[in-house]
Amino acid sequence: MDIRVEIQKLYNCRLLKTEEEFEQFENTLERLADYNDESIIRELCTVFDDNTEDEEVMFGLIHFIESVEKEVYLTDMPKALPNMIENAKEWAMILNKRILNHELYRKEYMKILSNMDEPIKLTVVNLLTEIAADNPERFQFSVNEIIQHLN
Repeated sequence: MDIRVEIQKLYNCRLLKTEEEFEQFENTLERLADYNDESIIRELCTVFDDNTEDEEVMFGLIHFIESVEKEVYLTDMPKALPNMIENAKEWAMILNKRILNHELYRKEYMKILSNMDEPIKLTVVNLLTEIAADNPERFQFSVNEIIQHLN
């Protein structure tokens, strides 16, 4: 199986506007479940699009990405965020909210982010700040914890 071809199939049907796109997306994601190369996280993140018609199906992609070994996921996903901002900002925020809600992942994310390049850190901080502004009661403490660690 050519993993790049499979990711391109996901990308091509990511808007999930038709039953055919829905089935293609689900089938391709199922084929990828057997793929063991964890180096594809950034490419998979290009599949997210805020204009998708079926968010529930897209959550299958989130679960797939989150199933990758924790350190690989938490290292590669933030590297994809700058490219997600234009077309998939909501999905970028969802990925980060899920990390904020998981104490073990949040602590590891802080450590990993501290070693990232400044543009990636800035993208993450901007996303986290927006997340906290949208729901301060739920996210302000966790966001502040990460931002303070990065400063």
